[in-house]
Amino acid sequence: MLMNETIDFLRKVPPFTFLTDEEMDVFVQDISLEYYPQGSRILAQDGPPSAYLSIVKKGIIRVSMTSDEGEEIVIDYRNAGEFFGLLSIVRGDRSRANVVAVVDTICYLIPKEKVLALIKTNPLVDEYFLKSFFVNFIDKTYQETRSRVSLVGDGERLLFTTAVGDIVRRGLVTVGEDVSIREAAQIMAEEKISSLIIVNTGGLPVGIVTDRDLREKVVAQGRDSRDPVGTIMSSPLVRVDASDYCFDTLLKMIRYDIHHLLVIESGVPKGVVTNHDFMVLQGSSPTSLVREIEDEQSIESLAKVRAKMIKIVSTLVREGARAGSITGLITEITEKLLNRIVTLTERKIGPPPLASTWFLFGEGGRREFTLRPTIRLGVVFGDTVNAIAIKNTERYYTEFGIRLRDAMTLCGLGPVNSDPGGILQQDHIRSFSGWQSLIEEWITRPFAHAPDEGFLEMRTIRGDDGHVEGLLELFRGRAGQQRDFMDYVAAKAVRNRPPLGFLGKVVVEKSGEHQNELDLFEKGIKPIVDSIRVFSLEKAVPEITTLRRLQYLKERYAFDEAENIGHALEYLFTLAIHHELERIEGGNAPDDFINPGHLGSLEMKTLKESFQLITRTYEIIEKAYPIERVA
Repeated sequence: MLMNETIDFLRKVPPFTFLTDEEMDVFVQDISLEYYPQGSRILAQDGPPSAYLSIVKKGIIRVSMTSDEGEEIVIDYRNAGEFFGLLSIVRGDRSRANVVAVVDTICYLIPKEKVLALIKTNPLVDEYFLKSFFVNFIDKTYQETRSRVSLVGDGERLLFTTAVGDIVRRGLVTVGEDVSIREAAQIMAEEKISSLIIVNTGGLPVGIVTDRDLREKVVAQGRDSRDPVGTIMSSPLVRVDASDYCFDTLLKMIRYDIHHLLVIESGVPKGVVTNHDFMVLQGSSPTSLVREIEDEQSIESLAKVRAKMIKIVSTLVREGARAGSITGLITEITEKLLNRIVTLTERKIGPPPLASTWFLFGEGGRREFTLRPTIRLGVVFGDTVNAIAIKNTERYYTEFGIRLRDAMTLCGLGPVNSDPGGILQQDHIRSFSGWQSLIEEWITRPFAHAPDEGFLEMRTIRGDDGHVEGLLELFRGRAGQQRDFMDYVAAKAVRNRPPLGFLGKVVVEKSGEHQNELDLFEKGIKPIVDSIRVFSLEKAVPEITTLRRLQYLKERYAFDEAENIGHALEYLFTLAIHHELERIEGGNAPDDFINPGHLGSLEMKTLKESFQLITRTYEIIEKAYPIERVA
């Protein structure tokens, strides 16, 4: 029975998924289980090498290193299905890190001899363990990148290691849609809760009522408390899975401007998590900054928000948060700030002549802003035959764009491009039918019009989402089927060559302001983003964020390099954000020019591997498309 249980477990853990039934039967013969109580030190840095490859069956372990100054640098937290001790086994001289059980933990122990024999005899296992640079060394490279930065307390760390289901403090309290508002309020008071889940006649959750709803929709509006509670509920419900990390849940709260989320576990409602729960977990919450943005009544007062955002980002970086989490948070806060500026500006100059929708495209559309965001905006206004209304709307937004540029500069988020009109260019202000016609021209004659591929990542931030979704569906739906457009996107992607010279040497600027430096965004991040856009368009991938596109390509199309490219992109983003923070904390404007000579040995190796990975990705594109069509 125990052997069958072990086999079933390992069948879900790569690279053991590659083993044949016969190989697995032999492999599990000498595997044992070990229990580590909370706080147990399993391996010690510079101590004896591990005699086993350990796979976590249940629990959580912390992998860390101690700096020369005696500070603990956390590399990773690992839980069920993840392993540790591989480098120690392969090198055989000493343990490279401290490994401690965070909670009571059970591990499968695979003897060193078994692991080495499997690596020697099974090419797939060998490739997975030893030939994937990013899988085996990226954590240590992150540690080297963060070696100059001290860590903060456990509160922030818990956001990245705690599943949201673990902080749900009580089960659901529900009422039917027909219950009166008065009865619902009495139940909330008796139960000492700040929200009620509203269910239909079948018992399924259909909405939520919070204490804020009672204040704003009942008391403030003088509504009759005998009305059904269903008339004031918020619907549909925003939900999260119990296995999602708390930080991802916080981002969702910020995105939808809510303070309560329904938690689902195995398809069944488990409870409600609130902003207060995160404050208890970590002592404070990033959502407080969002509330502050919403409360500010002048653009001048918003200028202080950026400093607070930088402090939050600095905390996350010091904590070792991966780039996808950081760029997501920066994007959400920047978007809230942008929306508040638009609201305050409209109060001064009035609403637009025609109802309009604002959208971000490019970095903002992908939710990939760093501390030096390139904010690109577009506006779609409703179709009309009234030529004067169209002209007035275009004039209105042209002036608005200038005001927006000045406001964003005041808030430390500009200037963001060289266009004299600001972040909202005149060509990006069109009616719905005007955008449709332009997109048709782009698709059918891309080499003549040279469209910005970032429009493939449009995302509504204000107004009717249907307009932007309609344009995006048209653009992405047809572009992938149009050979000329695919040739254009592919050729544009590979034109930007990674900075690798003779014998793999990293190429830097030879003179000028950035002598001995390279633009990490232009030469590292952008080539990956552009390449993955090609594959995503080709396969009609519905995702917009680059890391999610990679995950989709890996799962649906077995894209072999997806995992390594994802690791490379996250590392390049991390390196860029570190550099931007250093510039800001040194009193300088952030930029993306780094000096490779200042990097540690593993950082430099990872950088080269990233550029080589881009080169290999380009080779795939060059074999499929006539890239010579763009000079």
